[in-house]
Amino acid sequence: VPRDFSVTGVVASRWAETVTPQLTAADVPAEELGRRAVDLLVERLDQPGAPARHHLLTPPISLRASTGPASGSQRP
Repeated sequence: VPRDFSVTGVVASRWAETVTPQLTAADVPAEELGRRAVDLLVERLDQPGAPARHHLLTPPISLRASTGPASGSQRP
């Protein structure tokens, strides 16, 4: 890692920094995720027949040592 393959995770970033090599990870915004889930639940309870709504959260990615260039890519 990362020469032969890359490893990523969806974890709390403090944990990702403690392993070797440090893990590249998506930092899930748990508070925002929870808030949106509650909002959708309240909407569903108020309007049970309303069409389903979807939300897409794009979490920040913390690039660390567990990822590298794709196999066969040009290296400087």
